Amino acid sequence: MENSIIWLTKLIFAHLVSDFALQKRSWIDDRNERKIKSPLLYLHVLITGVTALLFMGFQYIQTVAIITISHFLIDLFKSYLKPNFRNFVYDQLAHMAVIVLCWCWQFQLFPTEKEILEFYYQGNAWYFAAGIFFLVYPSSIIISLATKHWADQISTPRSSTADKGLVNAGKYIGIIERLIIGVLVFIGQYEAIGLLIAAKSILRYNTAKEEVKTEYLLVGTLISMSIAVAVGLLLKYLVNQ
Repeated sequence: MENSIIWLTKLIFAHLVSDFALQKRSWIDDRNERKIKSPLLYLHVLITGVTALLFMGFQYIQTVAIITISHFLIDLFKSYLKPNFRNFVYDQLAHMAVIVLCWCWQFQLFPTEKEILEFYYQGNAWYFAAGIFFLVYPSSIIISLATKHWADQISTPRSSTADKGLVNAGKYIGIIERLIIGVLVFIGQYEAIGLLIAAKSILRYNTAKEEVKTEYLLVGTLISMSIAVAVGLLLKYLVNQ
């Protein structure tokens, strides 16, 4: 039996080829408009199955069948949703979940009850879960409250959407930034953090010409990065103690 990681990679590669390289935009539009009556939906599913079969081989025909049927059901369900980025992400996550489940089933990778209990009671898992949760949710609230005084100073009733930027974009940028910095601190890649700070500083400087706004963004960035560094160091200490 071939290496499990190679097997998983081939299945993911087959999905990427069939779902992106071999599917035209017009097919997606037709599926969204005609739903279950769209012939292009069935053509895409057929291509998905054939691609998976070519990548995996006939010895894994059961896996190919599961991938094909689940792909049809997921894409059909998605056709009844709004074609936005969020639903696109959910769609891809659903496909990947099926692929991973097939991988676990094929190579008997499902954890036993004993392993689940050991993981549940293992301190490291809880450390990481708490750290990630803190960087995503409480940190955003802390930064928002800490910079509210300055945010009120630079916001005016005349501010347009273009002036404010994309809705919630800064929030999600901050979350991703903190997660990246937290990971880099944990693995000891401090040089990469310096590059990240430099890159963001350049972008922020170019988009914030007003001195007051620049100072506000700098304060928010420093608070965000300080929190991420602190969490990363704390996780490193807890895991290595």
